[in-house]
Amino acid sequence: MSEKVTSTKWFSMAIQALVVLANNEGRCPSGELAEKLNSKSVFLRKILRHLVKTELIQAKEGRDGGYFLVKDPSEIKLSEVYDAMKAETFPKGFFNVESKECFAETTRESLCTLRDEMEGWVVAGLEQKTIADLMKK
Repeated sequence: MSEKVTSTKWFSMAIQALVVLANNEGRCPSGELAEKLNSKSVFLRKILRHLVKTELIQAKEGRDGGYFLVKDPSEIKLSEVYDAMKAETFPKGFFNVESKECFAETTRESLCTLRDEMEGWVVAGLEQKTIADLMKK
């Protein structure tokens, strides 16, 4: 079972890391990448592990090692990054409909369906954008 990421911060950091890698020539060590993203290396390596696992990037270990993109940035859809991170669509608690105290069973089911539909809308939108689109600024 894959580790579920519970923060949208992971998703945004993954996108930022991919943009940096897309603009980088050659391999980029995690320490250098973390510095460019103003992040901690340990945190960033957890994110990079998900991107390697889903084959959006590759890692080469050793003295001359680092991370690099597997595909052209125009071929990496943001929906793939979203899927790699298994991020929640909304920050924790934003659309929490699981509480039995607040909703009747039928209302809770309807709201869960709505939440799932909303996630579908988000993923459909992410399907239309690539890493290259974010580099055009």
